[in-house]
Amino acid sequence: MLIDDQNLTKLREAGLHVSHPFAAFDHGVWVCKPAATPGNSIPEYKIGYITIGDGEQCPPLDAPMLKLMNSNSKWLVDGQDCVGGMGPADFINEWDDPDAAIKDILDFYFGDPTRMQRKAAERDKIRAKSALLDSPSP
Repeated sequence: MLIDDQNLTKLREAGLHVSHPFAAFDHGVWVCKPAATPGNSIPEYKIGYITIGDGEQCPPLDAPMLKLMNSNSKWLVDGQDCVGGMGPADFINEWDDPDAAIKDILDFYFGDPTRMQRKAAERDKIRAKSALLDSPSP
């Protein structure tokens, strides 16, 4: 089910980038905070999505992307970054109405920084493990 543009406008007016709908997740959208938009962020964070064709390209970002979708009459805000399952800082919040989902997204990017800090800490753990694996053996 396509998300009403009125709901997406609230996100855009806050300075967030909203992707085109993706059929792969119930015509949901990626919601992203461009690096140029003030708010909660993670230093040196680089991620994005790929646009095929002439669609609007993903701007440089400084925070994790969220999926917003309507599925089975529920509004889902999906902040899952780990591959193969939910990671310690991942979340999927379920809401009964789009306003609650929009508020959740705005809080993630502009409100209480706790969820963003958890994501940053988890990213740092993964980077530290990766650095150990990449370092030459003595």
